[in-house]
Amino acid sequence: MAIDRRTLLRRGCMAASAAVFPSWGAAGLFRAPGSARRVASGDTILVVIQLGGGNDGLNTVVPIADSAYRAARPRIGLTPEQTLSVDSSTGLHPSLSHLHGYLGEGKLAIVQGVGYPTPDLSHFRSTDVWESGVAERVELTGWLGRALDSIYSADAAALHSISWGNDSPNAFRGQTVITPAVFDPDHFRFETDGQEDEAKQRAIRAMLTPIGASEHDFIANVGAIGLADSAAIIAARDSYTSTVTYPDTGLGFWLRLTAAAISADVGPRIYWASQGGDYDTHATQRGRHDDLLADLDACVDAFYRDLVEHGQDSRVVLITWSEFGRRVEDNESGGTDHGTSAPMFVLGSRVRGGLFGEPPSLTDLDLDGNLRYSVDFRSVYSSLLANWIDADPVPILFDSYPTIDFL
Repeated sequence: MAIDRRTLLRRGCMAASAAVFPSWGAAGLFRAPGSARRVASGDTILVVIQLGGGNDGLNTVVPIADSAYRAARPRIGLTPEQTLSVDSSTGLHPSLSHLHGYLGEGKLAIVQGVGYPTPDLSHFRSTDVWESGVAERVELTGWLGRALDSIYSADAAALHSISWGNDSPNAFRGQTVITPAVFDPDHFRFETDGQEDEAKQRAIRAMLTPIGASEHDFIANVGAIGLADSAAIIAARDSYTSTVTYPDTGLGFWLRLTAAAISADVGPRIYWASQGGDYDTHATQRGRHDDLLADLDACVDAFYRDLVEHGQDSRVVLITWSEFGRRVEDNESGGTDHGTSAPMFVLGSRVRGGLFGEPPSLTDLDLDGNLRYSVDFRSVYSSLLANWIDADPVPILFDSYPTIDFL
């Protein structure tokens, strides 16, 4: 049975002995493997942090002057005195002391009320909307995958992006550029498009099927690329020195690797990390949410200080996102249920700091009793694509969205 290269990719080729393991979903991997593929040291870099589970925006950027907030949250509401003051009507969660400092220095932008039309409160569908960049239909490609394809179609095999973790999110799915998923550079794993068990069996059968010389060459090349990329990441990590101490958490581990890779100019323009699904705070939110935001705050602060120490801070913008916010009212379990709009953070030395967008009204709610959004999330994406990544946002987002002046 003849097997073409795209089929091999979709079935999950084994990048043998590699510490980089792609979620295979695109073609175009032939290149001469070898040393790290470097980019120009002046290229801008985007770091994306996912707050998985649905972050409670109202207890992150707190409407301290709104009586409706206090009335709706007798169990988990924060008083003005407990928050970090932004202005007379807004405070930050007390765990975000470093981000509050960056806001005061004009390096942190907070985009308020971010969401999309006809919101879906399913984790899976809402995550798919944010990662695809399409709310009106199911889209199989991702906004970052389409962006990378548009910029690097002539150099698709190079290492343009990294997703830290077990698999590469749908945001990176494209037609040509592949984003490897790296959990730990010292180990490797077999990864596929998310249907692991069935795809592994199909891949094993494909490997046992007689194939031609060109397919053997292709598989060998994939393995060589994986080895070269993993060697480059490990070398960057092992040669990296810093006076900054990161929190001993998953996010801290991955952000330190990101700083090392950026300093070594390993190649990627886009990095992705996640805190997992712990933001799904249906019960006993206080304490859990406090700790999550404290970890985010400490990790992002360590990362930014590390960039400054190595003279890389002007190249990097970091953003946070979550698939949705929470409902206005707390529940009897001391938590919050799935809601809609929530704030996004944008941090960097070249960011124009401050509050952007209108804070959501807690009384003018949608028909389901949830917050109405004031900023379409694709306006944030459009701003980053046009003004940071240097890609035309219209074909990537399939429409034109107003940009926001935070860069």
